[in-house]
Amino acid sequence: MPTLLRSRPFQITAAFVAVAMGLIGLLPLFGGPGYESALAAGLLMPGAAAIGAALDTSTRRDAPFEALARGAAIGAALALVAFLTTLLHGLRVGFCDAAGGVALFALGPGSGAVMGGAWGAVAGEIAGRLRRRRLAAALLGLSGPLGAALVSVGRFYMSPIIFAYDPFVGFFSGSLYDTIVDPSGLFTYRAGSAATLLAASVAALHLGRDGAGRLGLRSPGRPWLLALGLAAAIASGASMAFGDRLGHWQTAGTIARALGARVEGERCEVVYPRGVPLEEIMRFTRDCDAHVAAGERWLGAPALRDGQPLRVRAYLFESVEQKGALMGAARTYIAKPWRREVYLQVSDYPHGALGHELMHVLSGAFARGPFKIAGALGGVIPDPGLIEGIAVAGSPKDSDLTPREWAKAMKDLGILPPLKRLFAFGFLAENSATAYTVTGAFVGHTREKYGADVLRAWYGGRALPDLTGASWEALERAWHAELDTIALPEAAALQAKARFDRPAIFGRRCPRVVDRCRADADRLRARGDAEGALAELGRIQQLDASPATRVAAAVVRLDGPDREAGARELEAIAADASIPRHVRDRALEELADARLADGDGPRAVALYKEIVSRLVDEDRLRTLDVKIASAGEERARAAVVELLIGSRPPGPDQVRAAELLGAWAALAPEDGLPSYLLARRSFGDGRFEDAAARLDRALAGEIPIARVRAEAARLRLVVACGLGDPRTAERMFRLYAAGGVSAARLDAARSLLLRCGGAEAGEGAAPP
Repeated sequence: MPTLLRSRPFQITAAFVAVAMGLIGLLPLFGGPGYESALAAGLLMPGAAAIGAALDTSTRRDAPFEALARGAAIGAALALVAFLTTLLHGLRVGFCDAAGGVALFALGPGSGAVMGGAWGAVAGEIAGRLRRRRLAAALLGLSGPLGAALVSVGRFYMSPIIFAYDPFVGFFSGSLYDTIVDPSGLFTYRAGSAATLLAASVAALHLGRDGAGRLGLRSPGRPWLLALGLAAAIASGASMAFGDRLGHWQTAGTIARALGARVEGERCEVVYPRGVPLEEIMRFTRDCDAHVAAGERWLGAPALRDGQPLRVRAYLFESVEQKGALMGAARTYIAKPWRREVYLQVSDYPHGALGHELMHVLSGAFARGPFKIAGALGGVIPDPGLIEGIAVAGSPKDSDLTPREWAKAMKDLGILPPLKRLFAFGFLAENSATAYTVTGAFVGHTREKYGADVLRAWYGGRALPDLTGASWEALERAWHAELDTIALPEAAALQAKARFDRPAIFGRRCPRVVDRCRADADRLRARGDAEGALAELGRIQQLDASPATRVAAAVVRLDGPDREAGARELEAIAADASIPRHVRDRALEELADARLADGDGPRAVALYKEIVSRLVDEDRLRTLDVKIASAGEERARAAVVELLIGSRPPGPDQVRAAELLGAWAALAPEDGLPSYLLARRSFGDGRFEDAAARLDRALAGEIPIARVRAEAARLRLVVACGLGDPRTAERMFRLYAAGGVSAARLDAARSLLLRCGGAEAGEGAAPP
């Protein structure tokens, strides 16, 4: 070690690593051991270790094994420097998950730095024989980490996967928006790395130098050592050859075999799990074909490849866990336009993200470059604002306000980001809801004002100011002037603040640990473990104190023996003027739910009505309407409590709710509400014929709640499309449109109707 510390290459690389990790750790998300700091260290440290070891080894003539060990020691020492620097940042800002962060650092960049140093020793040995020794050492040293990175990039480009296991970097999850990542594959991956290093060490022991310093074979006199080396080499090769089974990489073929089934549509090919009913897949495939046609109409031109209509392959995974394991994006929907593929998990019909992801592929037909996306240098430097904006604008969703109306609400609140920042990498600095909504609103405005031709040219690489003859500043002023003509209800501002006035992932404290704890708390509560759920929520409060977490903890306490303690906490939150209004309203609703479950209908109704005036969310408003309507009649109250709240921990009892709703429907056949609520369950279970019959019964009866009647018509439209019945869908659209629904929701309904063959203008499903 003393001679290592005196090595000039080591001193320089150690200083570089310390300074670089010191600066990176100043970013909130990178302070202390964790996934982000491990990723940053993995990108910097192994390359530095390889270069430092190569420069050091190239000037020496150590025995091969000693050179390899010295290179590995350089990597380990640099890993220690990086880790101590990261640890200091953790002491400065606090630790998110100290044990998990240390383990991830050790298995990821720590092991990678050792591999980098070992590779650097090999590179230094080669460079020592060349004329420009120092330059050759640096380049050869860097070639190992760079070559491995290029392999990962090649897999990303040539296969569906977005994650990467790298011998130097460690683990890269691939998705920015998946805050919960699973690096468990690092254990088996690093077992392969250890086998590789062991095989290299045994090989080095079988090499020696002659009097002139030339390398040659020698026998260390230990036959068992050769057997150990061969076994390690076989284990290393096996870890690479069977990497798909170990979860280290996948190909289109291995994913298709894991899913097991395939169906062809007119424009879409769907690869899906064998266990999903074929009827469900055929509905998805028909909707996929229709989305392609609708997207082409919106873009104003057919999407072609080699002069033929573009075909899309949709991978449909059974769950977020399967999707995360096979291609990497667990909770994030992904498209790869250059592969003409989209990656989704099974969801209710019509799939809420299918149209958005297909728009990425269709717009790619008009893009340049290898990735078929918008951006400079043929998309090599992407424009995330335009990429996501065109998908949002071209695929309307079932929402309370249009993207343009949401943008107006943000402008009124003073939180509307500048356009030039969004149509660049500043997009990633905003929370995703804000960035997607605003760019979608502006892209839609651009298409309306300048036409689809301009939009396609913009996506194809031409600058928007050149296409329109107006600067970005002038374009933004004109757009803001248009937003100023929009009138919104006062409640829209409150809801917009709740939805958009939030930090992006880079501005959050310990987002991965917080979101994992929240998921664990939900799982524990659903299992009836209130104490465990409270422990997880308490951990969140320590990391990222939030009034929303206080609400969640109070709700869990409502499930326990001290029910009134939870109620008192909710009352305190609701009365605290320093807490955001939407969080206080959530506390009020939870308190009202508790009162309704306890049989105190008048108190519950008073609280529900207080919340209603501050909402534009039709789904929540409709749910509140149902709760209010049920409060005055015991039969209805009991059924609605079991369906939406639960009369006992850990929450709603769907089986008991179905029994109570069935009895209610039988005793009051003229009341359409219980039939509507039963229809939602049938729809969620995929029993479309049963849902259609129950919805017809509901609509033929009395539904005094206007929002519920409108939603029954919309849901019947969805079911009709799913069953291939466009005439009923048209009739239901007209009934839905007559219900005074928002423009955004009507656009989504019209879109669905057109996709299922209707002549007029639907999509989505929501809570009751």
